[in-house]
Amino acid sequence: MRGPPPAVLSAGAQVLGYTVERQLGQGGFGTVYLAHCEGQRFALKLLHLPRVGERAEREISILTRLHFPNVVRILGHGYWPVAQPQFAVIAMEYVEGRQLDAWADAENPTARQAARVLLGMARALAAAHAEGVVHRDVKEANVMVRASDGLAKLVDFGIGDYTGARELTADILPPGTVDYRSPEAWRFLRAHLEARDARYTAGPADDLWALGLVSYRLLTGRFPFDGEDGASLTEAILSSAPTPPHEENERVPRALSDVCMQLLEKTPEARTPSAQALCESLEQALRGADATWDVPLCDAYDEDSATTEGEDIDSFEQWRHQPRHRPRRGKRRPPKPAPAKDADAAASEMPPPVTTVRVAPEKRGAFRAWAVLAVMLVLAGAAWGLGMSRIARPAPTRQEVAPSGKSSQAGRAAAPTGPEATAAAVALPATLQEVSATVTTQPKETQPLQLPSKPAKKGMSVMARAVGTAAACTALTACPGPQVLPAPSPEPCPVGAVKAMAKLNVTTGRKATVVFDDDDRPKVISVREGPTQLILAGPWGDMPSNTVLSGRLIVRERVYGRLTWATTPKGDSFPVCMEVFAEEGDRGMAREPGDDSPSSARIFTSARVKAVSEFE
Repeated sequence: MRGPPPAVLSAGAQVLGYTVERQLGQGGFGTVYLAHCEGQRFALKLLHLPRVGERAEREISILTRLHFPNVVRILGHGYWPVAQPQFAVIAMEYVEGRQLDAWADAENPTARQAARVLLGMARALAAAHAEGVVHRDVKEANVMVRASDGLAKLVDFGIGDYTGARELTADILPPGTVDYRSPEAWRFLRAHLEARDARYTAGPADDLWALGLVSYRLLTGRFPFDGEDGASLTEAILSSAPTPPHEENERVPRALSDVCMQLLEKTPEARTPSAQALCESLEQALRGADATWDVPLCDAYDEDSATTEGEDIDSFEQWRHQPRHRPRRGKRRPPKPAPAKDADAAASEMPPPVTTVRVAPEKRGAFRAWAVLAVMLVLAGAAWGLGMSRIARPAPTRQEVAPSGKSSQAGRAAAPTGPEATAAAVALPATLQEVSATVTTQPKETQPLQLPSKPAKKGMSVMARAVGTAAACTALTACPGPQVLPAPSPEPCPVGAVKAMAKLNVTTGRKATVVFDDDDRPKVISVREGPTQLILAGPWGDMPSNTVLSGRLIVRERVYGRLTWATTPKGDSFPVCMEVFAEEGDRGMAREPGDDSPSSARIFTSARVKAVSEFE
């Protein structure tokens, strides 16, 4: 099935009594929203039933088995819309905090703090494994660190499995994030490439291996294995011994380094035997911790710590690509204030006022607002010029060193050299290599149970209020004429979208040609506000031609498009952040004559899309 999970909900949308606030994340088969009901906040996960099939019931079954402080808690579930269900809805506790990698980048934790987070993960896996549950997608994005107390919670059991569950996998390997697969999984794939009926069963040892990768990156800021491409990276995972964390980063205590290295043993027999044994090892290491465990693992970032200079490249970006240095993490120091001058000296040296700002390369789109301001000042007779440069802001501080492979899993296993490039390299949401089965229990027979029955008061988004105000004004005789609906409000990109585009060499600020249908004849078509799909008319970076770009259209004086999900012709999916532009260069599509409706329009079939770091 093409396209993203079609649950594209705006702020204020109502789902089974919950009021949506904003999107928290999106995967190949579901979307998670922050929502509130009766004064409380929840994480609301919507799973598209035609896509996930039995996996919706499986995830619910797993979460209801696990009642443990380090595992996200399920609070209710149901189906929506009630009359004709299209989504399974899971209401979970909202963990107010950050994903593990973002937490590490911002907080620059000490060895003691890192060990406590790892201990929380070990306890979560121990509780899951004791119930016969295997997570199968342990990675930084699925670990949340709570802001209030630093408690780590394991989230997203969407591709998890448990003892006795019916087999759903249609490929040799079960679903999972490619770069976190264990050596035994790769060995199995190599040995059974020609055996169509062969199926690898992931177990607790696979979760422990993945946690070893997570712990290595937490301690050193780097991936333990490297390779020129996906196949060579897989070969390194199978045969190369990683540099111990305490040698890679001298601030890592030896005891913690040893715990990490045992998790990265090549065979399950040599690896840490269980999550419970890992808990005991971490607890023992913490009991022997001394003052050296309270030093931040990485150097603090400082603006003048860069080793090289270059045009249009943030100094931190340059520094973090020096492979043999200890990574820098943590909050940036504020710029040093300029020395004070007396008023007369300052006045004599002052040139005509110029507004000078620095903008990171991905933020050049923000110049439009400044340009409009400049025009307004000129028209008003302002005597002074308005200049502009770029707004400085912290660059993303994620310390990824090893590039994800661009090969399919079979290519990585069977062809150590020269793999075929594919977009499956993006290790964001886990990729399911299967056609989902239908739900065994019909949604109509399942009540929307365990959800608060009293709906929250209906909320209105800023845009909804603006539309309502315009409609009311138009109805009044005192209004001077038809009201112009405002352009869409700014909003952030989907979680992981900018990173996913960067991995595919889709550069922010660049544009590509798209069409609204695959008919080669250019023509005018009718569109409505809401979900939409466009087709990439040619390759863009490593994104192949005919990739389907999905999102929503917003009908105003122009037709705006915001695209948030991409699906390649091979079925690989990942988040994106792209705005639709007219071929003449303006944001949004011009409305063609013949439809003046506030919710539909006629537009031309071809357009341009621009990769952005946020929607304007």
